[in-house]
Amino acid sequence: MAVSLSRVVGPLAGLGCLVLSALSIPKAEADDREASVGPTNVAVIGAGIGGASSAYYLRKLFGSDVSIDMYEPHSVGGRLATAKIGDKEFESGGSIIHPKNHYMVKFAEELGLKHRKSLPSQFALYNGQEFVFTESSSSVLTLVKLLWRYGWDCVRLNKLIGQTLTHFENIYTLQDGGNAYSSVEELLYAMGGTRFVNMTQKSVTEGLEEEGFSARFINELAMAAMRENYGQTVDIPFFVGAVSLAGAQEGLWAVEGGNKRVPEELVKTAKVNLIPGEVSKVMLDKSGDHPKFLLQYQVKDPNDNQILTEQKGYDIVIVATPLNEGISNITFADFPSPLPEVKGKFHRTVANFVQGKLNAEYFGILDPKSAPTGIMTVNADILFNSIGKQNPVTIPKDYSPVGPESEDAVWKVFSQRPLTDSEIGQLFTVVKKTQVVDWLAYPCYTCPRHLGTFVLHDGLYYVNNIEWAASAMEMSAIGGRNVALLSYNWWHGLDGKVDPGRTTKTEL
Repeated sequence: MAVSLSRVVGPLAGLGCLVLSALSIPKAEADDREASVGPTNVAVIGAGIGGASSAYYLRKLFGSDVSIDMYEPHSVGGRLATAKIGDKEFESGGSIIHPKNHYMVKFAEELGLKHRKSLPSQFALYNGQEFVFTESSSSVLTLVKLLWRYGWDCVRLNKLIGQTLTHFENIYTLQDGGNAYSSVEELLYAMGGTRFVNMTQKSVTEGLEEEGFSARFINELAMAAMRENYGQTVDIPFFVGAVSLAGAQEGLWAVEGGNKRVPEELVKTAKVNLIPGEVSKVMLDKSGDHPKFLLQYQVKDPNDNQILTEQKGYDIVIVATPLNEGISNITFADFPSPLPEVKGKFHRTVANFVQGKLNAEYFGILDPKSAPTGIMTVNADILFNSIGKQNPVTIPKDYSPVGPESEDAVWKVFSQRPLTDSEIGQLFTVVKKTQVVDWLAYPCYTCPRHLGTFVLHDGLYYVNNIEWAASAMEMSAIGGRNVALLSYNWWHGLDGKVDPGRTTKTEL
């Protein structure tokens, strides 16, 4: 739901959204590439934003001679997807981009993608019985209401995010210099030292309490942000909670035509060979002079739709799809020792799309026209996580959004499970069309949290462990570039570029 909390917390800096601003390859990397022969074949398994970013940077690093195969049995974009209601499409996955999402901003600029027209919205916090806070059309009045209810906590949050960003920005220079990190812990340490690592080992509640925030702020504003963005509570780790809170800033935007266009265009720019097959096994082949990886995959025969099992060898393999229980069927064979275990389960996230008229009376609103366009909840027992009125991903210049009282309005209701017809009937007085997107969209965060590795084996790398620090488009882009750099540094023997400068660490 693209509801901004910007007027709640003021001009916050965007932690989870802030990433590397320069997409060019450092001169040292380019010189090294010219001095030695690169790999022949590279495979990327998965075509979401992590896989697309990996392919983009692999092409930048290894040049035009390497062949990059990308395996994706579904649509390019992964969890950046849309749902169609009538003749219009709406964001069903990642829906907003921060103005300091430097990867996404640069990708959009380089790929010629336009920003979608921004339209006004109004949000409110609902506790199951009443609204505890409602945004005003006046920014001054909203500020007064915030100070009255939350005191100086909003100012305190601004300071907290600003301090965190100062450390976070270290990763830009390090990655520009060709440095890569073998694990999520090492990458976080490079960003913000032990402070960032420790933020993954305490809850949002614990972290905010240590910073002096009130129980009301934590249980209302912070809880609403966690339920809105991750479908979870303030019990999740402080680092991912900070990522969620840092999105409460003005200037949020989206790509005209859908955010999925970013990975779609990255894949084209990387000149990958897109294979509509599903990888089932990765095997290590040591029979030749140089170890290779054999990928076994299933693909439909275009002539008779029969499922064929095929196999192909690669010098480097990037896994850019979750390997977690309940999601992946990929197995690994013929390795000299067991590969690192991928721990954790993904959280079920359900987007119930409804075209219809919101039941204003259900929320105690007498005039349907005055209903907020975004309703965020502060209680884990409430039927839904959030409700937001949606605008299509393609907005013509003459587009005029319908009001919340209209039967033609399209709403996205996030919940822990698909809502029944009866439950939808409680929330809407008129229901014209519905569609359910039910998927495992985010990690199920626990605290404390084990932080995994990017390196499954020399030449075999895994992007998605970065989601266990925080799941966001920018974080996946960071992970994508990191595994591309790991691949490059391993291939050329640049060991000093991996985990540079750290002498001690904490095993998590």
